[in-house]
Amino acid sequence: MKLQLAAAATLATFFLAAPASAQVIMTVGDGPERMCYFEAKTGMDLKGGIDHCNVALGNALIFHDRAATYVNRGVLEHKMGRTSLAMADFNECLRMMPEQPDAYINRGLTYMTMGQLVTALADVEKGIALGPSEPALAYFDRGIVYEKIAISFPEGAQRQANLQKALADYQRALKDAPEFTAASNALARFRTIPKARGA
Repeated sequence: MKLQLAAAATLATFFLAAPASAQVIMTVGDGPERMCYFEAKTGMDLKGGIDHCNVALGNALIFHDRAATYVNRGVLEHKMGRTSLAMADFNECLRMMPEQPDAYINRGLTYMTMGQLVTALADVEKGIALGPSEPALAYFDRGIVYEKIAISFPEGAQRQANLQKALADYQRALKDAPEFTAASNALARFRTIPKARGA
């Protein structure tokens, strides 16, 4: 059996929604840094969220909250399509905390948006290895990267191998978070078809 995507149009729409799977980091403080986190988590008011992040970063924050606020602002910037600003924020967090898993995963998603799929995969895999705050989202994100890599190949073994990896990650995400609708929707786009004789 081999895997095939159910519909290319669905795939394109699915990728446009990829930033919604970003990893945000909860802050300890209750000031504007908490509103920055909330807006990054919900995506309800992206510009307002960035304003809260900017105010928070202008204040004296504990080390964890400052690093988290860079990640959360980066998530908001990425959702707004400002990839260079998002990348700068993820890099700043990683300068402060070189082993911060969620910053790696979000930076990987930003590289994916920029079409740098090999670098994207390396960052997401590093984030997973370091133990992200939301593992189901991390596996889902890696599934998106694998699927994006798959469609960059014509039909063949490399395409199928990456589709298999994407499928496994979506299954893992759904196993870790059974109510994760985006993962179940991703799985619904896969089907198996018999290999042609002699293939």
